[in-house]
Amino acid sequence: MRISPLPWMTSPETRAVMDVLNRGGDMARFVGGCVRSAVLNLPIADIDIATRHTPEKTTELLKGAGIRVVPTGLQHGTVTAVINHEHFEITTLRLDVETDGRRAIVAFTEDWKEDAARRDFTMNAMFLRPDGTLEDPFGGYGDALSGRVRFVGDPATRIQEDVLRILRFFRFHAHFGKDGIDPVGLKACADHAGQIKTLSGERIRAEFLKLLAATDPVAVLATMESAGILQSYLPGPYNPVALTRLIEFEPKVADPILRLAAFAPERPEQAFRASARMRFSNAEAARFTSLSQTCLPAMADDPAARQQIYINGNSLLEDLVRLGYANGGFDREQAEDLIARSEDWPKPGLPLRGADLVKMGIAAGPGVGNLLRKIESWWIERDFGPEHEECLAEAHRIAGKE
Repeated sequence: MRISPLPWMTSPETRAVMDVLNRGGDMARFVGGCVRSAVLNLPIADIDIATRHTPEKTTELLKGAGIRVVPTGLQHGTVTAVINHEHFEITTLRLDVETDGRRAIVAFTEDWKEDAARRDFTMNAMFLRPDGTLEDPFGGYGDALSGRVRFVGDPATRIQEDVLRILRFFRFHAHFGKDGIDPVGLKACADHAGQIKTLSGERIRAEFLKLLAATDPVAVLATMESAGILQSYLPGPYNPVALTRLIEFEPKVADPILRLAAFAPERPEQAFRASARMRFSNAEAARFTSLSQTCLPAMADDPAARQQIYINGNSLLEDLVRLGYANGGFDREQAEDLIARSEDWPKPGLPLRGADLVKMGIAAGPGVGNLLRKIESWWIERDFGPEHEECLAEAHRIAGKE
């Protein structure tokens, strides 16, 4: 089977790497996501290469050709070649000697099929030669085209090698699945759902946010709930209706944190916090909490809308409006109008600073902050109209009165 060589396969940088590695014959092939994307005619994110060369030999060949090499994962046989800011992750063919569900001890091999047999799904176990010849030992080509996410070999064995494959199974189905989910794979995932607790929060977070970024993950999330997968790291209750409405209304680029706030908002009374279990960054956790727990009041007129924009900021206000629509708090016309108002009115800054108050004789310290807050309230009440001189005059008036 052949695929017509694509631009990323024939670029000068790609050819330079592959020519060096293949001087001794069939020693390097494309593998993984770039091959799957080539089959499905999708844009690629990264170029991964599998090679029969050991990491040391790979490094020697590339450096000998003047190509920069970064030892990104030597214990697993991986180095990265860099040419003109293009990165190529190159991994020696390998097989698992020992696994514990989270990490593996590997041995290197020269057998392409042995390497393919240790991979997760058939659509990820294809190799592509530089001339476009496709090597497909486990039927990944047909599975990719038909949208069937299927484990390589025995699903339970693959999961025991790396428990994260449970979440990857659902994530891949959300992105590439076309019909019903593979029942054999689903049963294996359900049978091993209890092992998800052994995974680090960072790994769960990365997989789950990618799943939420799929075009429409609602059906897959329902299947995950039925299989007992979701409950291990995401407390309910779940709101698939709100997520469906949000997807209909959100911008073109999916926002996983916003989607999560629609589907399973985090509540103050929850002892089990999803953001903590999935090890969100401080910024992600703060945003998720704000989205989950902030309720917008009615905004009957422009001044009321501007007050909420000022309190929340434009970006958060717009996201809260989208969530309000998702939960039935706004109809489509109201939501679109509020977002348009926000886009037309960037949040302003108070036209007075603490330094201005110190300059007029207020002693540096808490008094400056207190006076600024009073002027800010006065400025908001006047619909953000007063400018610097008016604010300064009001500061003199308040200070004189007090």
